[in-house]
Amino acid sequence: MKKILVPTDFSETANKARDYAIQLAQTLNAEIILLNSFHIPNLGDYEGALINLDYQIKEEAEKQMKEQMKYVKLNYANIKFSEITTLGLVVDAIQTVCEEQKINLIVMGTTGATGFIGNLLGSNTASLIGSVKTPIVAVPSNATINFPNHIVVANDLMESGENKIFNPLKEIAIGTGSTIDFLYIVNGDEQANRKLQQLKAANFDEKFDAQYHPFHIKNEEEVEDGILEFIDKKEVDLLVVVARQRGFWEKLFHKSISKALVKQAKLPILVLAD
Repeated sequence: MKKILVPTDFSETANKARDYAIQLAQTLNAEIILLNSFHIPNLGDYEGALINLDYQIKEEAEKQMKEQMKYVKLNYANIKFSEITTLGLVVDAIQTVCEEQKINLIVMGTTGATGFIGNLLGSNTASLIGSVKTPIVAVPSNATINFPNHIVVANDLMESGENKIFNPLKEIAIGTGSTIDFLYIVNGDEQANRKLQQLKAANFDEKFDAQYHPFHIKNEEEVEDGILEFIDKKEVDLLVVVARQRGFWEKLFHKSISKALVKQAKLPILVLAD
């Protein structure tokens, strides 16, 4: 892990994500890039007003970014920080910076938006899923920022490529000394046996040479109930899902939205890209 991108709008939520990223950077010996992307509203024919507003928004963004950089350099002298302030939409700016800077991890705050996916990950975070190959950590606004000691990977049946997909997670787990529980929700013994055979064929247990990582195969008709029940019994600091299984984790929180949000609202979520 070398570069962590932290998009910021200078809010308390963004600052919480920044602090979470700093924890990871200290452990993983990574540098942090703070990104602010400001958007100029369309004022139609008021060209003069637009030019003036353009200047004001840009000036304010640069001023607040300087304050951010002053704060982090003063308090975290052992971490390398850099900053980018740019005009454009947030998702577009993140995509560009990820490509140009070869970002290894995105850490961003989320306050929630309309809809169950928006409520869980926030509209900007949800928009990024599938559009970048970079792993994303979504930090809810009321998250309890705990050092990741216990991680749960909420996973569905996967056919191949598990070791490669989880490489970023393995790096975090090794760096932080975290334990990882791999949880697979199945519906019936046939699915359970197939998952076991897949894991054995891929030699996944041996290749994933991080800390202790038990595998749990839970037989549950409703996926979301199985995940929530498991998390309820564990002291979990980080929940992990895989981007290509979007339908899986959408289903996870669809039927039990109020219940799920109560459980997950204080839990950072790592979305791994396939």
